[in-house]
Amino acid sequence: MPGKSQQTFIKITDWVLTGFTLLLAGYISYRFIMLLAGPIFGITDSTTKLYYPVQFQVEEEGIAAISGQDLPVELKRAKAFALIEAPTPTGLLIPVKLMRFGMFGVMIWVLFLLRQIVRSVGKGHPFDPENGKRLRWIGVSIMAVTLFDFFHDILLNLFITPRLTFDSIIPESSISFNVENILSAMAIIVIGEAFRIGAEMKKEQDLMI
Repeated sequence: MPGKSQQTFIKITDWVLTGFTLLLAGYISYRFIMLLAGPIFGITDSTTKLYYPVQFQVEEEGIAAISGQDLPVELKRAKAFALIEAPTPTGLLIPVKLMRFGMFGVMIWVLFLLRQIVRSVGKGHPFDPENGKRLRWIGVSIMAVTLFDFFHDILLNLFITPRLTFDSIIPESSISFNVENILSAMAIIVIGEAFRIGAEMKKEQDLMI
């Protein structure tokens, strides 16, 4: 069993994970209800809001006051967010919103798995084969969030970017695919599988003894 200080650390970690999970779940549930049922019950207006990231090229010079000195500054690239409002429901914005809710749902699932691992460590069973499976699911979940984000960008660029018009800004399409997250997810999956196999071998050895 872990020592007293370790038990305290495990309990604090468990509380933090539980609290963060509940807060995130409550926030997502509230946003989902406001999105679908808010206009029906008159709680919110009848529009769906989407903050769409806009990237564009700029050439602007200015001055920055740093440490008492005026230094020349030249902007080459800028980012902004376009607030899009449309009647609810809508065929373009609802799918984007639902994909974002899906990503948050996967994040909650990862937090739940982490809490299960922490609790098993607190009970003195860190080498439980289930922890190997949980690590594997965490890796799969990270990969799923990365793919969600990738398809989310594709959806925006296909259906929303071409519909944006500004007087002096030309929006740029961009698709982000985080290779680092994919590699991290694959590493966690491999570690989880190795952990599961090692835990099962240890369990078999204990039974033989």
